Amino acid sequence: MKYLVTFARIIVGNLFIFSGVVKANDPLGFSYKLEEYFVEFGMNWEWLHSILVPLAAALCIAEIIMGVAVLVGWRMKEISWSLLLMIGFFTILTGASAIFEIVRSCGCFGDAIPLTPWQSFYKDIILLVLILIIFVKRNVIKPWANNTHLLGIYLISSAILFALGKMLDWSMASEVLVFLWVAIIVKYISQKPSLAANVAIFMSVIYSLYLTIGSTTDLPFKDFRPYAIGKNLPDQMTLPEGATPPVYENILVYKNTKTGETKELTNDTFNASKIWEDKDWEWVSTENELIEEGDVAAITDLTISNHEGVELTDLILAEEKALWIVCYDMNLTDKENLAAINELSLAAQKEGIKVYGLSSAGEELSNNLIKEYNLSFDFYVTDGIVLKTMVRSNPGIMYLEKGTVKGKWHHSNVPVVEDLI
Repeated sequence: MKYLVTFARIIVGNLFIFSGVVKANDPLGFSYKLEEYFVEFGMNWEWLHSILVPLAAALCIAEIIMGVAVLVGWRMKEISWSLLLMIGFFTILTGASAIFEIVRSCGCFGDAIPLTPWQSFYKDIILLVLILIIFVKRNVIKPWANNTHLLGIYLISSAILFALGKMLDWSMASEVLVFLWVAIIVKYISQKPSLAANVAIFMSVIYSLYLTIGSTTDLPFKDFRPYAIGKNLPDQMTLPEGATPPVYENILVYKNTKTGETKELTNDTFNASKIWEDKDWEWVSTENELIEEGDVAAITDLTISNHEGVELTDLILAEEKALWIVCYDMNLTDKENLAAINELSLAAQKEGIKVYGLSSAGEELSNNLIKEYNLSFDFYVTDGIVLKTMVRSNPGIMYLEKGTVKGKWHHSNVPVVEDLI
């Protein structure tokens, strides 16, 4: 049983840390996912939507703290209850989402590792079992109850977090490991296990706040989306050579003119049936049924058009140099820095850089904003969800050269034109 509890602590602790960190890196994106769940489950309450971002940040912080607590054995009675309640809630949520096909991606690991609802549900079931093991043995898990045993947990955890960090090309793993190894040093110097555990928890709180506050007042530290700096958008909109295409099967529907009976035939059964030779049967329709999903391009929904409905996506992506001012929802756009953004637009145009405003708003609302702030650029229409994905800022700033993203900025950190060129 001892080894089973150790295994459970290692898996649960590291998964909670990893899940919390990748979402704390982008709490705004996590809030969008929570909003999607709340709307789909009929929880479209104004007060709930008003606290989405702080709620998302709080959940990320809680995950990191609970993950560290499981590894160091800190206050396991309270932590095990919190783990059980949280995983119980999310298991029900992901289970309902998978069964009723409510959302396509659960957001458990943010944009770093997309999971389908079924994958997320199976993951939560496994975690639920492991957390139940920890819950049953919660009274015997103490900080540094066995030095050698805990050192083994730390070494394995270090390997797991380091491997995850390498996989994502992000140093989050080494940063989190500091909590564990500082706690070990404190323990051996002070000979006070509880003090060492408290130090690890305190450091996890500080780090969590640093992540969540830093990534909400500016852009995420690590961008896992297909609009990240260095990505070429036209390349992201097409499948690479050798990609697996989806497999479809033709379903031919025939109807008996005398009895009204209908038959659905595949290509094989159609040829075998020779139904076309029977004058009582007539063709009604042919449908395409997806048999096997193939590879999907990273970007499938980017379209840019003017307010008359003329699509300009390829033309804008082909610009030698382009500055995009992204306002996914003009009703929520932070207007405080629009003057600075307009100054950047004017300077960019003098340097031959084309400037485009992108928004989901209608022509009247766009023109009103242009007039009110004397903006030097026009707005074009793009889907709001796509704009949310492009840049976690409203307004946000993107600089592209021939469709390749060269820079992204939050509206609180407006660049000067020299930063672009």
